[in-house]
Amino acid sequence: MELPMKRFLKNLLITAFFLFIAGIVNAIDVKNIRLFPPKTTGPCFNEDYWDAKYEKSLKAKLQPDVKGIDVSHHQGDIEWKKVRKVQPQLAFVYIKCTEGKDYVDPKFKENADGAAAVGYKVGAYHYFRMTSSAHEQFDNFRAQMEAVHIELIPMVDVERSDGKPRKELQDSLQVLLNLLEEAYGKKPMIYGTNRSYNELCAPEFNHYPLYIGRYGKNKPVVTGPSHYTVWQYSESGHIDGIPNAVDLCRFHPDNCINDIVLSYLNILKIK
Repeated sequence: MELPMKRFLKNLLITAFFLFIAGIVNAIDVKNIRLFPPKTTGPCFNEDYWDAKYEKSLKAKLQPDVKGIDVSHHQGDIEWKKVRKVQPQLAFVYIKCTEGKDYVDPKFKENADGAAAVGYKVGAYHYFRMTSSAHEQFDNFRAQMEAVHIELIPMVDVERSDGKPRKELQDSLQVLLNLLEEAYGKKPMIYGTNRSYNELCAPEFNHYPLYIGRYGKNKPVVTGPSHYTVWQYSESGHIDGIPNAVDLCRFHPDNCINDIVLSYLNILKIK
């Protein structure tokens, strides 16, 4: 009789334990429990880019829509620590570096060092001119980039033809882009206003990452099968720490910082 009684008590205890656990589970709203991060797909997800389903998270509430800025000496003496304090979410800063074969923006190194020092990912851009050769412009651009810490793909600003035929401009631009891709291991990005890019470059250069300026509510529209990577949607942004109005940018919904960052090996290659 002793053994059956022990077996009965053991089964009774096990049953009571499972009833207790079931009661706890029933009392909890299990639908709102997230044991793991939300499922994500694609190369563009990281902790800074939650999809629309999770916009109500605390992280999303803390981040305004501005994802990047671009600056030059026109913005004046920038206080990067102050910028970082009020805009910690910025994914990138593009800084004017050079123009033509011999011009160097007088604030380039100061801005690049300052932005990198507070933790921003820094990129440099070159203003393309048809008054000098692609090789001369490449030499000028790269010489300045070697003196700073660059983490983003180089960008070429194409806004004017200097009176040259479109085909001649495209041939020279292609030489410069090829030199940059060979040097840094990734396709460079092309900047243009919505009008200048479509008039001078589209659709022949649509396979490059595109940084398109179009101010207002209307998004850039690229001629041919492609879309912008970065949209420069305002030229009149105001950020504490930047004395003058600044360009504000955001990514296309299909793009993010991963699309414009250089790999670690490519960053080393710059030096």
